[in-house]
Amino acid sequence: MYFRFAWVIMVSFIALPHKSMASETRKGILNASPTKCVALNQGRTCYADVIFDISAPTAGDYCLRESESKRILQCWANTDSFTYTLNFGSVESVSYELIAKTHRDVLAVTTIEVNWVHKVRTKKRRWRLF
Repeated sequence: MYFRFAWVIMVSFIALPHKSMASETRKGILNASPTKCVALNQGRTCYADVIFDISAPTAGDYCLRESESKRILQCWANTDSFTYTLNFGSVESVSYELIAKTHRDVLAVTTIEVNWVHKVRTKKRRWRLF
């Protein structure tokens, strides 16, 4: 009985590192760091330097753009991996897309979430003399 229990634990520990190594080798095409920006109060602009790491499946012409406005931030020619640093500043969350320049196909999407520490509360202030 004890031998079977020890054998099951030993097998599970041996199999555990293989699962974590498999998840580390699977990288996304478009990675942003950091993915969250925290402002002090709700409604304030959040500022951060966001680094985009792009590793495309094949070499080609790619562009990074904002999802909502379709404004292109940067384009690269005949490459498969590159980095872009963005001076992020926004009141709300913003999504970014990696597109193939020739077909305008969206290859990957990532979002920079804007959060805040303090929510704005509207209080009625009553003045009292005594």
